[in-house]
Amino acid sequence: MLKKKKSVLFIPLAIILLLILIIPPHTLVSFKNGGIIFFKTPLYLSWRMCRSLLNVKEMFTFISEYRRMRNELEKLRFSLNQLKEEKLENVRLRQILRLQEKEEFNFVVAQVIAKEPTNWLNSLIIDKGRDEGLTINQPVMNFSGLIGKIVEIGPGTAKVLLISDVNSRVVTLVQRTRQEGILEGTGRGLCRLKYLPIDADVELGDVVVSAGVGGVYPKGLVIGSIESIRIQRGGIYKSCIVQPAVPLSGLEEVLCLK
Repeated sequence: MLKKKKSVLFIPLAIILLLILIIPPHTLVSFKNGGIIFFKTPLYLSWRMCRSLLNVKEMFTFISEYRRMRNELEKLRFSLNQLKEEKLENVRLRQILRLQEKEEFNFVVAQVIAKEPTNWLNSLIIDKGRDEGLTINQPVMNFSGLIGKIVEIGPGTAKVLLISDVNSRVVTLVQRTRQEGILEGTGRGLCRLKYLPIDADVELGDVVVSAGVGGVYPKGLVIGSIESIRIQRGGIYKSCIVQPAVPLSGLEEVLCLK
């Protein structure tokens, strides 16, 4: 008997709850009379609650999709960067191969494995050494021009002194006029061409090459171009700042001339 009474009470409650869930609030306007008006507020609140629950579900779905797409984007960026690095490396290697076919020099290709830059010292370490036939004072360059020379050597590594180092000296020629001078490093990625006569014919943009004097550097290796000219104190000599043809701060592969 008790079970029958409970079931009788449950049926109208279930109907009321069903109405609360399915009737949107705008339909309540047509039910101004009768007991339905009594349920207007609970119906509206229930409808708002259902909408809020749906919005929360959509929000979590959006966040999950956003995270998935962000991870995919990071993977694509990584893959794209790897492809760019491989493309740049292939370009450099093709330039080296073309230089090897064109030039009369033999050389050993080496990778830069360490750098030692300070205000007054510009050098780097390469992954080739005595075992590959390298020697002290061996010139080092790349497809753009002269880089420096080997000053220390081990079985499998060597230290290269860059032309921008303050201890570097190269006898040079201004390519256009064949004017001879001495090139020194400034220690700040640039070089200074010194001891030019006061009447030396030099202009901005002139290319400077090695003179082949001194038994270290072959003649005609491109070093850089003149970017400023000044008169030394006393008015006896000219000096020029030379921008190296090779970006010395971004070296990855070098050629050791044999």
